[in-house]
Amino acid sequence: MTGNIFSIKVLKPKYLLALFLLIYAASVIYLQGLKAPWVDECYSYYGVWHDRFSEFYNSMLTGINFSPPLYFLFNFCLQLIFQTSIEQLRIQSLAFIIIGIILSFLLTRKIFGTTIAFFSTILVASQSSLLLSQAQEARHYAMFFACGAWVLYIQSLNDLKVKGYKWFTFLGHFCLCQVHYIGIIFSFLTGLSYFLTSKNTGFWKKVPISVTMCWLVSIASYLFYLTKQKSVLNTWSKPNGLSNLISSYNDSILFLTIIIPCLAFIISSNSKRDTETLPKEETSCSRPIMITSFLWILVPFLFWIISHITPLNLFVERYFIPKEASIIILVAYGSSFIFQKLPQQRLKFIPVLGISVLAVMLLLISSKRTIFGLNKDTNYHHSLIIEESYQISGQPIILRDDPKYFPNAYIGDYQCELLVNDKKLNNLYKDFSAKIKLVKNINK
Repeated sequence: MTGNIFSIKVLKPKYLLALFLLIYAASVIYLQGLKAPWVDECYSYYGVWHDRFSEFYNSMLTGINFSPPLYFLFNFCLQLIFQTSIEQLRIQSLAFIIIGIILSFLLTRKIFGTTIAFFSTILVASQSSLLLSQAQEARHYAMFFACGAWVLYIQSLNDLKVKGYKWFTFLGHFCLCQVHYIGIIFSFLTGLSYFLTSKNTGFWKKVPISVTMCWLVSIASYLFYLTKQKSVLNTWSKPNGLSNLISSYNDSILFLTIIIPCLAFIISSNSKRDTETLPKEETSCSRPIMITSFLWILVPFLFWIISHITPLNLFVERYFIPKEASIIILVAYGSSFIFQKLPQQRLKFIPVLGISVLAVMLLLISSKRTIFGLNKDTNYHHSLIIEESYQISGQPIILRDDPKYFPNAYIGDYQCELLVNDKKLNNLYKDFSAKIKLVKNINK
């Protein structure tokens, strides 16, 4: 009897999700230890580490990360109390990713029930290369994802008359807008879903006043930032082919990993048993959430179209990281049509455990693939920055700014000057980059 009680408790989806998140955190922390710092992470650290607010203010106006200052302001205040580093900023990114995953799970559980929420959350979290990569970075995109999940969760409270809801709504949308410029697009699409689903008759009453006020404040702040900032890091070319668009969705979740477990559940189910039903008190909030999620998932496609019909190309996958939360919602919505017909008792045992094992395997496969790319034998960042092998290589190197294939070679016509006395290396470096200038002799 004791064993049965123990197995039921252990196999509850919330406990399995907690176990998965622990494995997820352990994998990310291990990967973080293999990564050498790169230029954008150094810029994040530069934007955070100042002794006085005036220094922080000046650095933000330089457009060093060309984004609103919430992430940097948050960490600037934090480092005044606790000394920070790039490694600690990476740990913070992991924390924000986990917070966003948990908020997505809580939201889907409110609408679809625990089992469906667990199914969708764990499959997307285990396969999203975007979440896994940004959990390792000392950058602001993990906070962007957490704020997106927060905005979706707040929207589910719209009809529940929660105390302080208006302030929570304003704060959530404001944070989303102040982490990244694309945040206002996600906020606007959320407002559009409010407009389409609101029961109010007045045109201006359909969108909550707190959201409208957030837009006004954010647009005014954007105009101020953009007149002061100079985009130093945003001038690099961005691939926007059809394959890039497809991969932006395909890298979030493989639909085969949804279909196979569902077919297994259908085959093993017994239709005579009781079925799991959706929480009746929460179904009223599902329609605006579904519309918001659908609109959010279209954002990469929208910017892909813009990149082809205008000179403006902002098609960068990490700019759209809030869409990962909407993918969790939509996977839950699609899965609900199958899971509602399956027996509740069976879902508590073998199938749920099987999903957990599958998710962990997918996560470990992604981690192993990442480890290969971070291996010091294949990663020049590792050899140059961590191992500092260039100092003991016997080949004098003179660097002036950045050559083409090194980080931050975004503006200017500067060259990297190398003193190379080996003929084979001369040819190799010539093929490596047209911006590398070979110095055959130096006047002492």
